[in-house]
Amino acid sequence: MGCANTKVFKPVSQYPPDPWVKGYTDPDDCIGGETLAVSKFVLPIYPRRAFKSGRQGWVLVKLNVDEYGETKDIIIERSLPGGLFDMPVNKAINQWKFDPPQNGEMKNCRVLIRFRAGEVSLGR
Repeated sequence: MGCANTKVFKPVSQYPPDPWVKGYTDPDDCIGGETLAVSKFVLPIYPRRAFKSGRQGWVLVKLNVDEYGETKDIIIERSLPGGLFDMPVNKAINQWKFDPPQNGEMKNCRVLIRFRAGEVSLGR
């Protein structure tokens, strides 16, 4: 007999509507992966306390990518519920690596990360 995870995510909070990411940007900013090619990517881990309590939400992150493809200047621009998912997002993004940008570096890249129904995904 194999082992099975019997824990089931039971949402107790409504999933807040996604923000309009482009509404936070200027014309020269990069959005999500539109102009970046990822070479190392990990999704954040759903926080145990949020999972157990059925909490859902999202985090909108602004970051820069240097000439070597490393992430830097990571800023949580907005998150709902505030602060609950920020730490795992920051930890994951610090591990991201991109192909070196053609013009030297990318500034003000925005990424939406969703925590919904016990799963983590990128927004579009």
